[in-house]
Amino acid sequence: MRSLYIKLLLFFPVLSLAQIPTIDVPDGKGGYEKNNKVVLQKLSIETKITGRISTNVVTMVFKNNSGRLRQGRLTFPLPEGVNASGYALDINGKLRDAVPVEKEKAKEVYETIKKRNVDPGVLEKVEGNNFRTTIYPINANGGVRTVQITYNYELKKSGNNYQYFLPLNVASEIPEFTIKTTVFQNADAPQLEEKPDGSFDFVKNGNVWVAETHKTKYKPTGNLKINFPQNNENQTVLMQNASGDSSYFLANVNINSGERAKKLPNKLAIVWDNSLSGMKREHTKEWSLLEEYFKINKNLTVRIYFINNTFDEGKSFKINDGNWSELKTYLSQVTYDGGTDFGQLESLKDDEILFFTDGLSSFGELKLRWEQPVYTISSSNNVNFNQLKYISNKTGGEFLNINENDPKKEVRKLLYQPLKFLGIESNASLSEVYPSLAQTISQDFVLAGILKGNQTAVKVKFGYGNEVTETRTVTLNAQEQTVKDWEISKFWAQKKLNELELFEKQNKNEIKNLSRQFGLVSNNMSLMVLENVEDYVRYDITPPTELQTQFNEIVKNRRAEKDERVEDLMKDAERMTETLKQWWKTDYENRPKQYPKPTSHASRRDTLRSQRIEEVVVTGNISESRDEAAEVSESDKAIEEVVMIGYGSQRRDAVTSAVVASRESVSNEIVERRVTRTNAVQALQGRVAGVQIGVRSEDEKLSDIINSGRINMKEVKSNAEYMKFFNDLKDPEAIYQVYLKNRKEYENLPQYYFDISQLLFKNNNKKLGVKILSSIADLEIEDEELYKLLAYKLKQAEVYDKELFATQKVLEWRPFDPQSYRDYALALEDNQEYQSALDNLYKVLTQSYTKELANRDDGIEEIIIMEINQLISNYGNKLDLKNINPKIIAELPVNIRVVINWNKDDTDIDLWVTDPNKERCMYSHKETAIGGRISDDFTRGFGPEQFLLKKAIKGKYQIQTNFFGENQVGIAGPTAIMAEVFINYATGKQERKIVVFQNQKDNKQKGDGILIGEFEF
Repeated sequence: MRSLYIKLLLFFPVLSLAQIPTIDVPDGKGGYEKNNKVVLQKLSIETKITGRISTNVVTMVFKNNSGRLRQGRLTFPLPEGVNASGYALDINGKLRDAVPVEKEKAKEVYETIKKRNVDPGVLEKVEGNNFRTTIYPINANGGVRTVQITYNYELKKSGNNYQYFLPLNVASEIPEFTIKTTVFQNADAPQLEEKPDGSFDFVKNGNVWVAETHKTKYKPTGNLKINFPQNNENQTVLMQNASGDSSYFLANVNINSGERAKKLPNKLAIVWDNSLSGMKREHTKEWSLLEEYFKINKNLTVRIYFINNTFDEGKSFKINDGNWSELKTYLSQVTYDGGTDFGQLESLKDDEILFFTDGLSSFGELKLRWEQPVYTISSSNNVNFNQLKYISNKTGGEFLNINENDPKKEVRKLLYQPLKFLGIESNASLSEVYPSLAQTISQDFVLAGILKGNQTAVKVKFGYGNEVTETRTVTLNAQEQTVKDWEISKFWAQKKLNELELFEKQNKNEIKNLSRQFGLVSNNMSLMVLENVEDYVRYDITPPTELQTQFNEIVKNRRAEKDERVEDLMKDAERMTETLKQWWKTDYENRPKQYPKPTSHASRRDTLRSQRIEEVVVTGNISESRDEAAEVSESDKAIEEVVMIGYGSQRRDAVTSAVVASRESVSNEIVERRVTRTNAVQALQGRVAGVQIGVRSEDEKLSDIINSGRINMKEVKSNAEYMKFFNDLKDPEAIYQVYLKNRKEYENLPQYYFDISQLLFKNNNKKLGVKILSSIADLEIEDEELYKLLAYKLKQAEVYDKELFATQKVLEWRPFDPQSYRDYALALEDNQEYQSALDNLYKVLTQSYTKELANRDDGIEEIIIMEINQLISNYGNKLDLKNINPKIIAELPVNIRVVINWNKDDTDIDLWVTDPNKERCMYSHKETAIGGRISDDFTRGFGPEQFLLKKAIKGKYQIQTNFFGENQVGIAGPTAIMAEVFINYATGKQERKIVVFQNQKDNKQKGDGILIGEFEF
């Protein structure tokens, strides 16, 4: 069983609003609460500064004071233009540096290795400029883990100074706290405007200034603010030697951020992001910006528009003599709700647009329909800088970062035409100079590039619009300006990366190449730490320097196994198709009745024991088996312990050896029974009578299969405490107001939005239901569990375009899961994109999978085959089948099909169907007398599971699900399940109904399943 999930929110100490790491833990309901069980034990911040650049290393030690194993996740934003450039995790008590790995591969390797209950470390960039890593395991009773993050940061200009600012605002004391700041090549003493305590001061050693302090049980009384007076006479140039007689350079160009008058708009549009995440913006800074704006542009018309999951026009205001109080009151009373869908933005006729948003479009892709200048304005910690810069650059506007910069200064970008960098004069000695696009000069300007040879002069052009009004000359001299021990190349790479990511899709390959070479975390590349050198070999990942010799030796001698991959599932799919054909052809009406064979209690126990041992050996699943497993004796459980311990550190063959060594008499039984599911399929083929399989026999018409029936889905009511507020409420507006009134207490709880949206759907208000449901997308960044939950409910509500968006996002994040392709394909089918649906279903059978993930999802072929053939049966005249293997094509119409899916990995959910004869088809009874069959039992993944019945007999059928094992509770809350129920499937006359609900059972609860629906024929 995986450990309890902990969320560690870290706002890195580079911004005035940043925070020291704080830790939240799950409250058991899908939300988080403050907890002192896992604490920040040590914090060390080491900073090196030269000129106006800094390299920052933050080391954090987390301690687990609880009595159980813990897993943690750190999520933190970095400021505009900054990428994480280093990551290390402690392995066996020593920090190990990470290496760059493609983001998709890093996720796949992570998911594969964690099946061994050993987690690698991965630092990845998620939506916006946010970075995330998972820490596991943090051992119980005082266990500690160390994480180290490195980033490079350019100092900001403040008045006549360049300033380094480190906030140290902590709510509670830190057991061990260290801070060290080193300033290189500075003739004058750094000016400490603010410092954490009286003992922190700079001491000179040559041209190096050092200040440091080490405290225990320390709560800082002040922040750290260091000023460096600007020298207007000299250009600052830093260089680093590189191969091929070349050098990287970073040049600070001294130029005042000039401006000139522009025509101010008479008609101004303010587009206000009032999605749920809009609540987190710093609105006081937005008021400050508007206050300064209306002091200059005093008389105009302002129209307000709102964007969340819809785009709506608000009120219009006439501003006279700068009085905007009525407008401010109006904006101060805005309700924030719903996800963010930039695809809903509509064309506007106003002269200019001020767009207040964080740039995170969580519920739809951007469709830019604006042609007038758009000024994107951000006041949030979590920001998609590239999205906002793209919008402003594309329309000829500006990006205003009022979170990092003073709103009173940033407002000048709205009121005046700013000075811009317009490029450099052609110079054969220079290459790869960034920025290469026009860029506004707000406070200062830094140019980076590569110099071929020893020296040259760079002429830098500035001006307004396309008119060059002034130039600056920068002299580059590699012999005089090279600095030791500074990676200027990483500052250059960061600048290039920022520009490439403005057009990320077009530049995807170059972004990967750049990130890989310079170790930068980007949208396409992650940093990864593996525990064993054998894993670097197995997954073909170049290790850090410390392991390179050992890595090379293993590769040379071929002593490590390569990643054993399942190239595709096609052979299994072909065999499964034959099995389904034989099952479909079987005449169950005239089949001799089979009676159960009586067994003694002891023999039944031995059967359960050997089945359980087989399951552990084959899957490594250490969760308790079904209710019958209680009958396994203590000695049998001891065998399981041997298997489990061996599985945690060795491959399956080694596990088998451990079992053989432990109990030889049992091992032969294990070897005999340890067959793959493919062999089980072949055995089933042998049991089922039939002829050579083809399509339907001539004497059996399609009309013989179609049967009139009725589906009755059951409402699974939420037992959450907040539902008491909605007792007997049926008016949608009343429901919505009660929802808003109580939301603050539950605002981070996805289940709250899920349940209340369901209430609104039930009371026939789809618009409000979708608004509340879409808020789930704004709760967390790149969380597949939330988006799967969202997709299920959107499918049920028939909001198919947004179901497609949600499933596409999950596919982007988890392309190694067959379920990602399947969910996306079924959403394409809902959107009547049948060829794309077929192509993506087929990809499930033709992808390459790691062996561990293929084992997890073994048996999914049966579900995919049914869905492929349903598409062909219903829409064959619209499909191109030339690339489809004809061996998996079959006509398989059935009266009843039930399929369940769920949104969490490492979860065990069962599907039960009971027929009118009271015979239950389930994991332990997979075939019924009337021909019902159930697919393989998924105990460790996302599912799906499927029930089929070709011909229904008269009577009532009950559909139940049973939550057997839910091994994690994260931000998405309890596991969500979606059941799709069909009658007359793949006949052209099929009907579908859907039920979606979240687990209402506690893991400790036993008993019958949850009734979710009934058929009646």
